[in-house]
Amino acid sequence: MKTLATGFILVSLVLAFYMPFVVTLPKTLAIPKKLQEAVGKVIVNATTCTVTCGLGYKEETICEVGPDGVRRKCKFQRLECLTNWICGMLHFTIPMGKEFELSCLSSDILEVGQESFRFTWRLARGIISTDDELFKPFRTNSHFVRFEPAREFDSGTYRCDVQLLKNLKLVKRLYYGLRVLPPHLVNLNFDQSLTEDQKLVDEGLEVNLDNYSRPPRPAWKKDVASALRVGIASGVAGGVLLSVALCSGLRVIHGDSSLSRFKDWRPKDWLFRKPG
Repeated sequence: MKTLATGFILVSLVLAFYMPFVVTLPKTLAIPKKLQEAVGKVIVNATTCTVTCGLGYKEETICEVGPDGVRRKCKFQRLECLTNWICGMLHFTIPMGKEFELSCLSSDILEVGQESFRFTWRLARGIISTDDELFKPFRTNSHFVRFEPAREFDSGTYRCDVQLLKNLKLVKRLYYGLRVLPPHLVNLNFDQSLTEDQKLVDEGLEVNLDNYSRPPRPAWKKDVASALRVGIASGVAGGVLLSVALCSGLRVIHGDSSLSRFKDWRPKDWLFRKPG
């Protein structure tokens, strides 16, 4: 009897637990009438940000969508976007004495107007680095730094920070690595080292470079090789003439006995013996 009583109690508890769900759960979910007539605004189309770093813009199309799924009252809007405010580093190498300019302006900033932004420059003199602890304030409030002309002292890393004036939000940081070299140290004329085919490619023309051959040797290398050949030939000829003159002089002054002693002293095949 105890076993039957225990089983009856367990079945009763299970039915008591599940009966409210069975009774209260309707077959269909009733949606209120006001909710059925509701209209919501949905972004139906959006573009990516115009820039990968710094302040940019994206375009969105927003429409009202009702229960029937039809788009109504669509409107187009253009919004600011900021994907990443750190824009990396640009490297420049220029000869000393050349006029040069670093500028923080971009097409998007020009479109809004540079008067809407604040530009702050800092400098790590004499080193190329992005370590912000090395930078010191650089006195200029303009969007550019101009060198008239560039000096070797101007070498270093320049950092430009761009902020919105309305809230001082940092929207762009760009580093410029500048190297100023003496003109006699290196030749920065890149076009001078190009072959004729490479110059045509640089101008935008299509040239088949599959049959590319080694570029011709510079003229100064040809001059050095010619001078070495002439020097070696002159040295050999001078040695032969000196030997002939010495032998003739000894024969005239001391006779054939001195000449034979000179030949005995001279190493055999000394003139044509290979070195080493």
